[in-house]
Amino acid sequence: MRKNLVLARVGRNSLHRSWIDASKPRDWDLRLCPFQEIAPQDDLDCIQGEVIPGPKWTGLRQLLNSWDGWRNYEQIWLPDDDILASQDAIGAMFDAARRLDFKLFAPGLHEASHFAHFIAMRNHRFFARRVGFVEIMVPGFSRATLEQLLPTLDLTTTGWGWGLDSLWPKLLDYRDLGIIDGAPVLHTRAVGQFRDAELGRRVLEESDRILAGNACGQRMVTFAGIGPDLQEMRLDPDALLVALVEGWQYLFRQEPRILHWIVAAQEPLSEWPSYPVAGTPVSPR
Repeated sequence: MRKNLVLARVGRNSLHRSWIDASKPRDWDLRLCPFQEIAPQDDLDCIQGEVIPGPKWTGLRQLLNSWDGWRNYEQIWLPDDDILASQDAIGAMFDAARRLDFKLFAPGLHEASHFAHFIAMRNHRFFARRVGFVEIMVPGFSRATLEQLLPTLDLTTTGWGWGLDSLWPKLLDYRDLGIIDGAPVLHTRAVGQFRDAELGRRVLEESDRILAGNACGQRMVTFAGIGPDLQEMRLDPDALLVALVEGWQYLFRQEPRILHWIVAAQEPLSEWPSYPVAGTPVSPR
């Protein structure tokens, strides 16, 4: 048994085989939790579990409550099966999360990814960031944190889990949450694709209920940036905002409004004065 665990809900089109390089050592085990019948994985160094039909979090809730083996691992990553990732990136994610003492974490999403939330995307100015939101798509947990948050899976009757990624940070007091930009993965499928409109309505309704019932919301804020040396960069709120904007410039070409949302998310960290009538006179250096 290795020290970390990747536990994935997978189907026939899963990309989990890209995660393992048999020619290299690794410090994490892979356990598959299929939601449909898949081909035998005897040639892959993994544990293939029994089929548990249903959405991602329906199966994970059942497995995590019935199988104690996950409690023997230091960190547990629960990715979607449409994530393209290298073994090196997964190992780097676990290592950085451990060294930075992140309790809830995720790898940054590669810039070619399909995405929903800008904060989940890799920021080129940082190796990692302390944040207020970790998306439901690829969350990682310390063992103690997963133990603490496990009961919240009962709140998602649809099994999609939307809204839990806003509740979890609040339950953790918005502390020790991180996105690891230096270990990116690629999300290969479009987000929010429902089989029918009724399912989409129920998922969104459930998310609204979770947020309202727990007085929480999506906090797309970055509290601090971390460099390659794993040290927090000394940036005041204004400098942090500038760095975030620089590191996410590639997003603005697709969706210019993201710039506004970044500024709005960071504004509570600063005491920005009203714009003065005289302007802000600056002379060239």
